[in-house]
Amino acid sequence: MTTDRTRFTDQEYQSIAALLGYTFRNRDLLKAALTHGSGRKGKTNTTYQRLEFLGDRVLGLVIAEELYVRNPRKAEGALAQNFSLLVRAEACADAARELGIAEHIRVGLKEKAQGMTTQTLILGDVMEAILGAMYLDGGLEPSRALIMRLWERRLSNRTKLVKDAKSFLQEWALGQAKAIPAYRVVARDGPDHSPHFTIGVTVDGFSEAIASAQSKRIGEQLAAEAFLRREKIRK
Repeated sequence: MTTDRTRFTDQEYQSIAALLGYTFRNRDLLKAALTHGSGRKGKTNTTYQRLEFLGDRVLGLVIAEELYVRNPRKAEGALAQNFSLLVRAEACADAARELGIAEHIRVGLKEKAQGMTTQTLILGDVMEAILGAMYLDGGLEPSRALIMRLWERRLSNRTKLVKDAKSFLQEWALGQAKAIPAYRVVARDGPDHSPHFTIGVTVDGFSEAIASAQSKRIGEQLAAEAFLRREKIRK
């Protein structure tokens, strides 16, 4: 099965429904949730961007409620820290991988050859878009059911929540009486629908660490991680 076609067959819709545990009444919503800007046919076709915006809020609501109910003794700060770890792009991408949705994502031929459907940023965005599409099609409960299936291990602390590299680096820098790490865009390449950013991070007294990604947000995380590994601050 190729994933650069814009057309979805009945068989593929059924396969996706089996993965989600939910059958869409409005298939156009599902199609949009799985279509990247590079894979749409014509400029009028919908992509996942708007659904991603909605799905991010749906995921946030469900995760916030679960954390609140499950942790009656935790203060707001601890809840907020766990929340940010559970809804970040990496967590959403892991959920998408567990779901096995990558082969159904529509991207352009060039982007598919570059492995775009396996990239953390794309997988995370698509996961959120699917949740937004399910919310519009069937309300909160279908979305909640999928979130609980994919996030239950993390919510139950059966997998360790690790602080993201950017937050870890900032706390380390402040603990060393240094200024907050500074990030900059070293370079930006590629088309608008598939940009590529090179990001640098500097901390007082240390040379710049650089990393590349398809978004500034992920690039900053990778640059922070590169710094931490290089300086042997965190494995």
